[in-house]
Amino acid sequence: MKILLKVKLYLFEPRECFIPRCKARCCADASLPEGYAQQVEGFACRKIYNAVNIGKNDPSDNYNSIVYNTRPLPLTLIGHAGRGKHAYFFDKKMAKEMNISAEEAKAMLQSFEAQEVYNYCPFLNEQGRCRVYPMRPPICREFGTSPLPINHCSRKSSRYDKFKYYSKEIFKYYRDLIFKPFRKAQKAT
Repeated sequence: MKILLKVKLYLFEPRECFIPRCKARCCADASLPEGYAQQVEGFACRKIYNAVNIGKNDPSDNYNSIVYNTRPLPLTLIGHAGRGKHAYFFDKKMAKEMNISAEEAKAMLQSFEAQEVYNYCPFLNEQGRCRVYPMRPPICREFGTSPLPINHCSRKSSRYDKFKYYSKEIFKYYRDLIFKPFRKAQKAT
């Protein structure tokens, strides 16, 4: 019985970040130190539509923080107002350029959120890998070091999750490899 329990824990216990199937938002709406994006701008993977200076993100910070908006949307999440409510910055200039109202921007935001298109860090590539990891700012280095629930990833993957993901990818690869000639022949007729 103990062996079965150990095997179960080994396979199914959430253990680590698995970026290819990560749907967490720890790198979304992140506030980066002022001037940091300019220091590493050659590493940006996403277009920055606007930026909002939110001041000191934490009382212990000695720098102002900037939230970069990487979605074509004039609303940028700048904080949490408590009780599940959020504080947003509405960029009037961007809204005027896009010719949309605040209500239309809110509808666009809901659409993006429903499609899981989040305001990810500009230095996160499409595979979810950080392009500036060795020189990441303090807010990123501190993630996971605090006992607060907001500082822990709730979406870690187990070994079984990783096995399932790679099995599906291998199956898709060989399925496409085998059926590709048949699809070409079918399109030709």
